[in-house]
This record gives sequence, structure tokens and C-alpha cells, in this order.
Amino acid sequence: MFLLTNATELRYAIIMKSTSHLISKPKDKSYRFSAVRNFILLSLSKSKKPLSAFDLQKILRLNKLSTNKTTVYRELDFLKNQNSIEEFKLDDGVRRYEVCSNHHHHTVCLKCRKIKCVKLDKELSEQEKKIEKNNKFKIISHSLEFYGLCHKCQVVK
Repeated sequence: MFLLTNATELRYAIIMKSTSHLISKPKDKSYRFSAVRNFILLSLSKSKKPLSAFDLQKILRLNKLSTNKTTVYRELDFLKNQNSIEEFKLDDGVRRYEVCSNHHHHTVCLKCRKIKCVKLDKELSEQEKKIEKNNKFKIISHSLEFYGLCHKCQVVK
């Protein structure tokens, strides 16, 4: 048995409260909120960019929630299966994760690797409908990323 300090209990309670809404109706009723799972959700929800498993493991370690790589991947798989987070892979082959929100796409700077979220207007959804109709094909999802140079990297020094 281990004892939690008041500070640890308080930090854990804050993590639990701030992430519980992200898993609203779990498919698996036997899940439990663990400190690692909740901290991963909290980190993803506060991040301005998608994070890799390596990024998350580093953040966990910095916050004294040491865990192994397998646990991080297991938690990411669980959250992905619960539709709490989305996974995508860019041209570098690294899988990144972000909290599910409205459907969006990304711009990726080829020089500094900065990733930003972008929303497209309704034209894309209209194109999807045409593709489905013309090809008798049911689209489940799609991936669209834009690669180029961000404003900072365009400036010649």
C-alpha cells in the first residue's frame, strides 16, 4: 500500500475533474479513470498542437507520472477506441494525437515542422457527397494535410 500526500491527492482530483467530460459515454463500461489516462487527456486538451506518444511520455515524466512506453500506447489506444482522441500520421510517419473536436485539417511547415489546425468551408463536404454519389462509395473518413512553409520560415535570413 502507498500513501498519497495532500498535494498529490489535490493534483489527482484536479486532473480527474478537468478530464471526466472528455469521456462521456464509454463503449467499455468496465473502464476506470487512471491518473495516467487522465493526464494524457488533460495534456492533449491543453496542447495547441497534436502530440506524439513520445511527447506525452516526456510530459508525464516531467510531471512525476513515470510510466513505460507500452502503457502510454495502451492508454492512447483506449482513448482512441472511446472516440475521445483522434490519431493521424503525417509524412514523417509519426502518429500524433489530439482531443476530438470539430473535423479539421492541418498545415505542416516542412522546415520547422510546426503544425496548425485549419478549418475548411462547406465545399469539401459537398465534394465528399459527390464522390459518394458518383462512385457509389460510402466515405467513413478522410485525411487532408497541407504542406508548405510557415510565415517565419518563408522569411529569408
